Amino acid sequence: LFEDEQFEKLNSVLAQYQEIFENDQADEYKVYDAYDTFYYTDSFYEDLYRNWINATPDAYQPYLAIANYYYLKGWESRGHKWAKDTSEKQFEDMRLNFEKAVANLYTALEINPNLVVAYNNLIGMYNANGDDELIDRVVEKMNLLFPYSFIIKAAILNTKEPRWGGSYRQMEEFARQAEKFSDKNPRMAILYGFIYSDQAKRFAHKKQYEKALKLYTKALDFGDHGTFYNERARIYYYNLKLYDQALENVNRSIELRPVLYEYPLMRSRIYYSLKDFDKAFSDLHTVETIKPGNSEAKKWKKWASKNMVEWGHYVFKEDIQKALEYYGVALEFDESNYQAYHWRGVVKTRLNDFESSLSDFQAAIEKNPHYFESYHMIDYVLAKEHKWDEIIHYWDSFIELEPDHAEAYFERSGTHYHNNDMVSAMHDLKKACELGNKKACGKYNEIGK
Repeated sequence: LFEDEQFEKLNSVLAQYQEIFENDQADEYKVYDAYDTFYYTDSFYEDLYRNWINATPDAYQPYLAIANYYYLKGWESRGHKWAKDTSEKQFEDMRLNFEKAVANLYTALEINPNLVVAYNNLIGMYNANGDDELIDRVVEKMNLLFPYSFIIKAAILNTKEPRWGGSYRQMEEFARQAEKFSDKNPRMAILYGFIYSDQAKRFAHKKQYEKALKLYTKALDFGDHGTFYNERARIYYYNLKLYDQALENVNRSIELRPVLYEYPLMRSRIYYSLKDFDKAFSDLHTVETIKPGNSEAKKWKKWASKNMVEWGHYVFKEDIQKALEYYGVALEFDESNYQAYHWRGVVKTRLNDFESSLSDFQAAIEKNPHYFESYHMIDYVLAKEHKWDEIIHYWDSFIELEPDHAEAYFERSGTHYHNNDMVSAMHDLKKACELGNKKACGKYNEIGK
């Protein structure tokens, strides 16, 4: 609806989710998940948000949505490292984006003062900026408006973590106060789990993984929460390389919150490490359905593809068929990986599948017209059929892009020689020598004599 600019209908759909929450604050995830749609930082969308605001300036929905855009842009500007590892420029960019987000949030709240998503984002930004006075003011308002919202209580609890100047005693006291609302929202007990979850993160940061795992287990004693399982899965996966345990935990995260893209993205990584590529692709498809164009998924796909090429290199000599499979899988992860095309082509030449290998080399230079190695292999394949003119055409194209590439002139010289064009062959041989190709100099001097 957003991309098709069906703004009236979009406003109506979002209003329904807001109404669900206002009727029952314990039924709060639907409205959050709806606005999670707009957590994108692609600049392409900014114009769409403006169109939305211009089309329906009296509706709160477009202001809340564009605030999400600037909110996430602010966090991306800052990064997620500790403050001591974050530059002043990153903080300044974060503040600039947060200012835009806050302005739009207050516009939305003037139209509808019961926007739980707006307050959740405000508390996150004020906390990041360390503005205690604004935090206290917003917290008071949040407690008044949304006493039964677990997500709001969790957001407030986050401001009481030691890293923000609070303490675990303050967190525990706040969780105890929230318990009185458990009859309206049974999730309130999970708030105690965040105390142990935060402690677990600190131990994980110190590489004390076993202690961290025990604390995540303690956090889960207070109730199932997808984040706790996912964080535990990350330790099993990244730090301990225990993929089966990681899979078990992330599966539970997905059962609890199937609409979040982070969990299937994590599981895709695990399946990849287990070499269950079909399931890894399936989870990636899920991520791209939930979050089309997600930057994390793009980075992961490129990394996986590059790494898969390295796997192919590793088995190349011992199992050429397995190498062929790995290069193919690399392209399924990232069809723009020119090295995967190239090396799959190399394997195919070893298997005497020259027609198919030529297609791969052509695809490689289409993705990267500067990739010399694929031109060299095209030369090799076409030379078998004495297609000298075609080879020269390819070298002409490459040299036009790389006019100082000595080896390219040397290779084209050889093609001219086979094509019985000695004048062009000598011209290229001399040029290659002038550019520093010692082999070309030797050949030129030898022929010249």
